[in-house]
Amino acid sequence: MKGFARGACVCVCGAPAAIGFCQVKYSLLDLGTLGGSGSQAYALNSLGQVAGISDVPGNATQHAFLYSGGRMIDLGTLSGRSISCAYGINDSGQVVGSSYSVSNGAVVHDHAFLYSGSALVDLGTLGGGGSDAYGIDDSGRVVGQSYAAGIFEQAFVDSNGVMSNLGNLGGPWGSCAYAAGPAGQIAGVSFTGGADQHAFLVSAGVMRDLGTLGGSTSIAFAVNARGQVVGWSTTTHNAAQHAFLYGNGGMSDLGTVPGATWSQASGINLGGQVVGWGTGGAFVYSNGTMASLNSLLDSSGTGWNVEQAAAVNDSGQIAGYAYNAMTGAQHAVLLTPDAGLTGTVALQDYDGDVADVPVVIEIRLPGTTTVLQRQTVAVNSSGSFTMVSALTGTFDVAAKASHWLRRTMSNVVLSGRGFVSGPNFSLINGDVNGDNVIDLADLSGISAAWHSTPGSSNWNPNADLTGQGTVNLEDWNVVAKNWRMSGDP
Repeated sequence: MKGFARGACVCVCGAPAAIGFCQVKYSLLDLGTLGGSGSQAYALNSLGQVAGISDVPGNATQHAFLYSGGRMIDLGTLSGRSISCAYGINDSGQVVGSSYSVSNGAVVHDHAFLYSGSALVDLGTLGGGGSDAYGIDDSGRVVGQSYAAGIFEQAFVDSNGVMSNLGNLGGPWGSCAYAAGPAGQIAGVSFTGGADQHAFLVSAGVMRDLGTLGGSTSIAFAVNARGQVVGWSTTTHNAAQHAFLYGNGGMSDLGTVPGATWSQASGINLGGQVVGWGTGGAFVYSNGTMASLNSLLDSSGTGWNVEQAAAVNDSGQIAGYAYNAMTGAQHAVLLTPDAGLTGTVALQDYDGDVADVPVVIEIRLPGTTTVLQRQTVAVNSSGSFTMVSALTGTFDVAAKASHWLRRTMSNVVLSGRGFVSGPNFSLINGDVNGDNVIDLADLSGISAAWHSTPGSSNWNPNADLTGQGTVNLEDWNVVAKNWRMSGDP
């Protein structure tokens, strides 16, 4: 395999002290292979879809895969290439990576690709001979590195098929972008004018040097929506390689698992949970503590040693790869917390099938609107939902559906040990435009869709408040009944 092009890396969390993760147990799911001997996972989205690389039958070559719906899908290669590897995935299931060939032991003809449900699309280059894509955000922005006119690769961002050079931190050398953050930031590594390599963060179009932990080198691999950046750095006198967290204008040393000599991280979620690997295998980091993931596996992990944790989503699911000493297999795996919360959502004034209504559940810091985990859940016919979460502590929990007002419940305690029976919500109907207030704008929405049905030119499913398949007087009456009501912030 070309392997994980990121090399050594580390991640961290700057989450508040009330948040914990490490006592949570994880179940292990073997994702298998594309028919060959081994596989590795490098990317994960909020839906639990996983992307990476796998041997194909005969082990003569490797292909990028997407694991979705309980099966591993072969994404193939770009035309004229024999190998592909997936490094990034967004919540729409779009996958990015690199496809290439090998000649005399060297990678040749490598080009970044984008997969959006059919064949791989060649993203081209900045004008030079090769490119690799490492990250993609939910808007479809792709980041990576590409050769331009010179001999060094440069970080790029590709938006709507147009690839732009992000430049570097000075001097004639190159750069590489590894992560496209949900708030528009881009994180990666660049040579400086002094020929060192430093982690960078691009925000509002400006590339900023994040410095180091005292040594000469740092690399950033991930950034979350709260602007926390993680990666690895050498320490003073380049004595060691440690994970770092960059936040609030400074870089913090995350250390290592007790007894380890080095650490490197690769993912951080909205709640600040960090995963990576180092001496002894994969780790999870939170609230000042780094724990071995292998010590947190339940019985499904018997025989497995998780060697690398590459990505973590907001639910706390972790993707990576593990080795099974009993079978000799090295396979991509998905770890899922054996914890979370259950609750109910009642959708007022609705005659349709509640199971067809997606509900957004948010876990927040107490007394704030700071979201630590956001998940779209499906409720069953009785309104019950289950939400997997690695968070432990006391939180506020909010629920919002498309044309219902948000409601928040305080002081929900997540123990990290099994599923907690949590909040029971009753959501008020009438928010046609989704702004969390029922007012004249919602009546206007009803009027604009008046007497429409699915397929009508003026059909608006959010104006069908009662779920009867048409917009009529009953929907108008729902707005009138709940007039001037507003949801929780």
